[in-house]
This record gives sequence, C-alpha cells and structure tokens, in this order.
Amino acid sequence: MKKIMTIVIIATVIAAGIIYYILDSQSYVARVGGQRIRNHEYIFFLRTQKQVTESEAGVTSEQEIRELWETTVDGEDPVAIVMNQALENAKEFKVQLIMADQAKFKLTDSEKKEINQYLDNWLQNEENRNYVTNGIGLTISQFKDIMMKSQLISRFSYDFMQKNSNADEVYVSDEEAREYYDMNRQNMDDVTVRHILISVDKNMNSEQKAEKEKLADELLRRIEQGENMTELVGEYSEDPAAKENNGEYTFKYSESYAQEFKDWAFNAKVGDTGIVETQFGYHIMRLEHRTSFEDKKELARSELKASKLNEYYLNKVRQWLNDPDFNLVKNEKVLSKITRKTFGK
Repeated sequence: MKKIMTIVIIATVIAAGIIYYILDSQSYVARVGGQRIRNHEYIFFLRTQKQVTESEAGVTSEQEIRELWETTVDGEDPVAIVMNQALENAKEFKVQLIMADQAKFKLTDSEKKEINQYLDNWLQNEENRNYVTNGIGLTISQFKDIMMKSQLISRFSYDFMQKNSNADEVYVSDEEAREYYDMNRQNMDDVTVRHILISVDKNMNSEQKAEKEKLADELLRRIEQGENMTELVGEYSEDPAAKENNGEYTFKYSESYAQEFKDWAFNAKVGDTGIVETQFGYHIMRLEHRTSFEDKKELARSELKASKLNEYYLNKVRQWLNDPDFNLVKNEKVLSKITRKTFGK
C-alpha cells in the first residue's frame, strides 16, 4: 500500500512539474541576458507600436487600418516590421532593467508608494482604465508593473549618467552655450509686450469694423509721436486685464497666446510698434523687452549638458544592446501567437 502511495505521489509531482513547465513556457516571448521578456511586456510595446504606426499613417476607419496592415512596405510584411520593432523595444527595456539590477539600483519604498499613488489616481478615470484594458490589452496589475519598471529605468538612467559620465564629455563651453541659444532662442526667450486692444465683434458690419481699425491706426500714430502708451492703455484698451497689468504681458513662444500676437512679438525689436489683428480685434503693440543670451546663458548650458548626458546614456544603451550576452532568443510559437491575435490574424 505504501509503495502504491509513493508511486501516486511521485506521479502527481511529475504531472505538476509538467503542467508548470507547459504554463511557464507560454508566459514569455523571448529571453535576453538570462531574463524573460514576459507576454504582457511584449504586448505593451506591440500595441503601442501598432497605435503609433496607425497614427503616423493617418488611418482611422476599420477598412483603412486593415489595408495598412495588408500592404507590404518595400516587399516586407508591415506586421513583421512592427513585431520586430516592438521586440527590440522590449529588449531595450529588459536590458536596462538587467543593468539596474547589476548595479543594485532599486526604488525606495517611498518612491514605490508615490508612484503607486499617482497610478491609482490616474486609473480612477474611466477613460484611462478603458485605455489600459481595451486599448493596450493589459490588466491593471500588468500595466502598473510596466509603469513601475519604467520609473525604475528612468531613475536608474539619471543615476547612471551622474555617476559614470566623464566631466569632459558633458562640459559645456560658453561658445557651445551661445550656439545652442542661437539655435533655440525662439523657445528659450521671454518677451514683454504692451498692447491696447480695440476689440472687434464678429457680428459687426464692415463700417463698424473700419471705425475700429481707424481708431487703432490713430492710437498707433499717437504712440509713435511720443504719447504715453500706458495712459492710452488705461483710456482705450478693451482688454479686461488692462487695468491690472497696464496692457503688459511677458510670455514664451510656447505659451497659448494668439499666433499672430506671438509671431509679431518674437520677430520685432525692442521699441518696435505695430498693429496686429487677431480673432479678438486690433492690438496696438510695442515690444518692451526681450531676454538675451546673458539672461539665458545658464539655462542654455543646463539644457545642453542634459542633452549631452542623455546622448552619453543612449550610447551606453547601444553598447549594451550589441553585447553578445544580450542576444535575443525568441520563443517563436508564443511570439507568433500573440502577434497574430493583436492583428486579428
């Protein structure tokens, strides 16, 4: 009897082992550096790459989407192209996690708590939850796993750059800072303009609008002849904020002002005056101030250094990806099954 029981137990253990092996072999799409790229990790990158490709192609209807994935690109299957790109992205993701682990870099408990709190708040929105479960096709726990790992990579990359980059590699000279500023001045500078708004209602007839334009021309002439613009703002401007700011605004080009308003300000020289027409009416403008390189030197230096640090890290990632120890070994059957399901094939 004992012998029979022993045989039964052994058989049960073997059966359990076989079942575990089968289930486990279905849980990943590839191996890299001894680590597995889990199914949900690949699904995240595959669905994301699919959505990006469809967005860039400008397709929205079911027919357009179907035609996109059925039309070869230079003789290649577009599904295979996206699959390989997603797999490379997943490999890059996993390799950075491996390098973080080798460096013994971890998120602190407080960091994990903060990230989880942010995700919980974000996921309270039904539209966000639907995007995760239907748009990406992940469970909430799988999505949170990806986001937590992404945050670990982000913080590891910053730590790695700070600890390993050579000072000479990321040094920024005054000449480099000046060149960077000149190339990015539109996005870095602040301008200060003063304006008088003569508002125009869309229901006005041509004669009423002409009267408004005539007033704007007259005010511009008076300013150019030396009258105090601040006083004219108080007397004529129909901008609701004029009483508080005397018609003065300081802003960056990226801010949400009327496009015509911004274009004039960033193309004018200090002291220039003019009239700009926007949806709000006629703006009698004067450029009061624009920042210079000296104002933005440290910002330019900081942004360029950050760019150099980022390039340094990306070069390191490329080196890691090309390391034979990180060659990708595909689990072809599972990889193909998930890809076909994602593309409805």
